[in-house]
Amino acid sequence: HQQQQQQQQQQSSSATMTSRNNKKKSSTSYERRAAMQRQLDAMEAEASGTRPSMNIDMGDEGEFVSVRQRNQETARRFLYDEDDEAAGVLTSKNKNTTMAAANLFGNRGPETGGVNLMDHETGIYSNEDHSFTGRIRRFFLGDVAHQPGEHDAIAADSEVYLGEQARASRSSSIFVRLRHLLCSSHQRVLVCLIFFTAFFMAAFFSVHTFGNKTTPEQQLRSENSDRFNDLLDLITLEGVSDMNTFLVLTSPQSRALRWVAYSDQARLEPGDPVMIQRYALAVFFYNSFMVFEKMAGAQAPIEKGEDDQFEGVPIAGWYIQDYWLTEKGICYWHGIECAVKNIGGIEKRTYDENAPIYSFNMTNNYVWGDIPNEIKALHSIERLDLSGNRLQGKFPSEVRRLTKLKYIKLQHNKMTGSLPIHIGFMQSAIELDISKNKFSGSIPTEINRLSNIRILDFSNNVFTNQFPMIRNLKELRYLHLGSNELSGTVPFSLAETPEVREVYLEKNKLTGTIAPEMETLSKLRIFSAYDNKISGNFPNYMFYSNEELEQVSIQFNSFTGSIPTFAGRLRTLHTLQMHDNDFTGTFPSEWQFMTSLRILHLQNNRMHGSLPPTVNKFPVLKELWISHNDLTGAIPPEFSESNSLEQLYLDHNKLQGQIPPEMSQMAKLETLRLEENAITGSVPDEVCNMKTFQLRFMSMDCVNEITCPDNCCNKCY
Repeated sequence: HQQQQQQQQQQSSSATMTSRNNKKKSSTSYERRAAMQRQLDAMEAEASGTRPSMNIDMGDEGEFVSVRQRNQETARRFLYDEDDEAAGVLTSKNKNTTMAAANLFGNRGPETGGVNLMDHETGIYSNEDHSFTGRIRRFFLGDVAHQPGEHDAIAADSEVYLGEQARASRSSSIFVRLRHLLCSSHQRVLVCLIFFTAFFMAAFFSVHTFGNKTTPEQQLRSENSDRFNDLLDLITLEGVSDMNTFLVLTSPQSRALRWVAYSDQARLEPGDPVMIQRYALAVFFYNSFMVFEKMAGAQAPIEKGEDDQFEGVPIAGWYIQDYWLTEKGICYWHGIECAVKNIGGIEKRTYDENAPIYSFNMTNNYVWGDIPNEIKALHSIERLDLSGNRLQGKFPSEVRRLTKLKYIKLQHNKMTGSLPIHIGFMQSAIELDISKNKFSGSIPTEINRLSNIRILDFSNNVFTNQFPMIRNLKELRYLHLGSNELSGTVPFSLAETPEVREVYLEKNKLTGTIAPEMETLSKLRIFSAYDNKISGNFPNYMFYSNEELEQVSIQFNSFTGSIPTFAGRLRTLHTLQMHDNDFTGTFPSEWQFMTSLRILHLQNNRMHGSLPPTVNKFPVLKELWISHNDLTGAIPPEFSESNSLEQLYLDHNKLQGQIPPEMSQMAKLETLRLEENAITGSVPDEVCNMKTFQLRFMSMDCVNEITCPDNCCNKCY
């Protein structure tokens, strides 16, 4: 009986547990089906980009469970097959919950193309993406279904939903896939060809560019001899030439290096102290040769010359190029002078050896090109004369390194640009002549540092602005700034150059007056400031303490006031040009003591009074121009005593009377101009007879006032 009761209890307990299990399984099956539906909705929302990031009420007791957690739990149950029965129909509560979730994530019905969640073999969507990125993807990848991303629920929870095909696609090579997809149809053959062509070209370029580790310098060295490389090291380490110049095989530096390394029969050792100078001269030669060859065409080398001295040497277009680029020592090359050497009891600077260069003189030799920077290698040079050539380019700033250089003559060339400030470093310079070029810009103030300079010639260029202060040039003798475009006033700092002898300021744009300090220039001999805009009175004090003045040229300015009388005490003055100003007053009687006067030009002023009878006191006077003034009276007979006068211009005044017959005694008179006056009468026969001898030109008012015999007057007014 007890056993029967126990069996009944066990059966009852077993039935109860079975019922509970069936009920539990039924509930679990329902939850799993609901979870599958929610997962379907979530995947559709993920694919369409409308998936919200929020929690949904999915539980029986109102708790909030995330969609991801639901999907993970559902996948776990499905994987372990915890429910073998087909679940029943959803309850109304869970139906409402599922409907809410479906509405939230976007319900996709059959008409919009649903997704079969149970299609685990594919695990992907087949809906077509019509966006721009989707079209680009379909063009390159074809009609391949979109693979779930790293945020998709199925990819995150388990690989079951990916399927074998998805895993195989994800693990395939990108290049194999591109090849298959690009070339899978005839329409994409061209795209495939372009893609692979570009790919292999990029690969070839990368290997060629990054695989070759040899630099141009290394290649240059590997292609040449040890002697070449030793010379290359010497030249670059000394800073004579830059390495980049040798990488261009046609550069003057490259040609010069190859000449000293291979062709030069002298074969100086790289350690020879003169090797650098020999190389620098070769650069100078090839630099000129290349410019000449570009203008005149290709030049064949000289086949044979005297003693075969020119054999193989190219023609540089020079007038003289004796022994250049031969085996002879550089002291034997044309224009080169070296340190003094006693040869047979005679001191010489030209001899067949390689020695430090003293002078480099190529004046008027038709040298072309510019002055190369390698000129700095001539460190022993004291004289550099390249005047009268066809040189171009800028002023060689590297000459500042030539600490022994004293004389720099570059005039009569075609050089351009502005002067470098480094010009102030040439403190050994005694003469600097760059006239008759095309230099421009301002004259640098650093020239004030040339404390040893004696000759400074910047004339006939295009310098502008004001001339700088030069109060430190205590040794200056010669200053020529004419024919430029300098402005400002006459530099009063000239008064602080006590040794100056000649000052040329003509043909500029100078204004203002002449400073009183100029009276301190007691050694001044020539003062030329014509063709400017200088105004005011011309100072008498310039003649006070200066008894050596020889020339004063201040014509074509705006000077006013009386003509300076103290000029009469200058017995050394030979030229006085004051015409085309606004001077007034009479002819100073004090001038009769200027016994050395040869040229006196006073035309185009406002002088009045009579002609001075003391003209005969000028024993060497050749030119007397006093036309275009307001002079009156008659021509003094004393003029006939001037035996040296060659040109007499008295036209355009108010002179009266007749022509004195004594003028026929002026034995050297060549030009006589008397027109536009009030002179009457006839030309004396004695004066007309001068036409037979020395008188070449004579003009009168012979139309009405004066009677001029035939063949006497050259021009009548």
